Amino acid sequence: MLLTVEEAMRVYPLSEGKLVAGRAGGSRPLKSLNIIDAPDFVQWAKDGDMFFTTAYVFKDSVEDAIATIRSLHQRHSAGLGIKLGRFWSEMPAALIEEADALGFPLIELPYPFAFSDQINGLLQDEINRNTSWLKRVVEKQKRLMKVALYQDIADNPFQRIASVMEYPMAIVGGRGHILFNDSDCSEGELMGEWPWKPEPRRITKTDRQLYRLPLFHGDDCIGFAIFVLPVDYLPKSEEGLFHQASEMLAYYLSKMMENGSETFWHQELGAIINHYLEAGASLDTVLHQAEKAGVHVLDSRFVCVLCTAEEVEGNRLKPTRLKAVRQELEFNPAIRDKRGYHVVTEAGLLSIYPVTSAGTIQALASSLEAVSPKDRLIQFAFSTPKDTAMQFAEAFDECKETIKLSRKLRSREQILHFDTIQMAHLFQFVPEDSMRHYCRHVLGPLLDSDSTGAQDMLQTLEAFVGNEGLLGDTARQLYVHRNTVSYRLEKMSELLGLDFKKPNDFMKLRLAVLFLRMTD
Repeated sequence: MLLTVEEAMRVYPLSEGKLVAGRAGGSRPLKSLNIIDAPDFVQWAKDGDMFFTTAYVFKDSVEDAIATIRSLHQRHSAGLGIKLGRFWSEMPAALIEEADALGFPLIELPYPFAFSDQINGLLQDEINRNTSWLKRVVEKQKRLMKVALYQDIADNPFQRIASVMEYPMAIVGGRGHILFNDSDCSEGELMGEWPWKPEPRRITKTDRQLYRLPLFHGDDCIGFAIFVLPVDYLPKSEEGLFHQASEMLAYYLSKMMENGSETFWHQELGAIINHYLEAGASLDTVLHQAEKAGVHVLDSRFVCVLCTAEEVEGNRLKPTRLKAVRQELEFNPAIRDKRGYHVVTEAGLLSIYPVTSAGTIQALASSLEAVSPKDRLIQFAFSTPKDTAMQFAEAFDECKETIKLSRKLRSREQILHFDTIQMAHLFQFVPEDSMRHYCRHVLGPLLDSDSTGAQDMLQTLEAFVGNEGLLGDTARQLYVHRNTVSYRLEKMSELLGLDFKKPNDFMKLRLAVLFLRMTD
């Protein structure tokens, strides 16, 4: 039996009784009923027990009755029902006052009915509720089966399963980011004590219960399902249903991880985009398919980002790494709200992001840097922003050119921008002998020295130019004090005969450092 005192008071014939005190405890769970007339019954009282009595055990002492309800309250009992007329004609005022102070339900049982009538009424109600609950569980199982058999590829399977279960639900990915949440729980409430062990767990809050189940794909835990339930309430008849739902959720989550949550139309769009970039399909075909797939990133201002890496196998991003990066971009909350579209191309993972403001690209770059691996192998190359879909192929070419030039310059930066590498783009056809001659003309005294100090100065100079002449940024990149950078720059200024604060001299340094990278 599992219902609250308030619910029990609505069941006939207990409904003919009266809750005379302790109304604040009406939400206490009632788990079992006992009839008592022995003075030592309190020592066997358990959480959720409701006791019925004629008041025989404390008929001569109100103080004993008060002590009894205090003890029952400490043991978290559901309440005490007293049948008046045999030993007491009315409920003592002192007992009512104490029960109200404790919030302990004190019930005046209806005189015309025997204790067995009360118990039978509650048991019959329990049977009826269990029967109704089982029917509900069977109906949910049927609906879950329909979801499994007839799931529309365009539907959100998480939302469908949550609607079948009729409880708020959240899905957490294996990396600890929330993929779905239709509850009113905050991220902090859902993600407490992360990381979690891959095992079922119930977390009881003040006003709710979180039932957390691991989602497995093979032997790997790929995430967790969290069902938000009423506090202290999970019928055993329905518990198996949550495990069935979690198996389905694990299946859909694994498919989303494998396919990038693509529908058929998205897969078709990816194939057509590749065909278009290879000059085998028209832009109109791409835009028509994008409309069918509900992808609108090419409808307004956008930027392309190409993800690749310098690896041993032909300087190409390995397929396993590419899949992991794509999953991160699609599911990590730090980047998924940028609403990008992702497609695998021969050059790497191509992402298209809408550009809504001047700060969008910088914010996007920061997000990509935050979620990408820190092994300095993976790189993201940005095109310049484009205003129309007619510039899509141009944006893709800029990304590829950025990757190409960064490798030629042996750049280890994770975030690369075409507009900052355009200078190298412009000078790539200058003969290398001319570049070397210019480097020696500007940086000769540094290049001719083999000392450690000269090498430190050259490294500082490269960082200084790369950070647009900002001392603080240069110091942070080199992990040295700002004064150290300032001292080295003063020495180099004297050595090279240049004033780094003058625009013309700074431009000479920029070109010399660029040519040095291109010819090294």
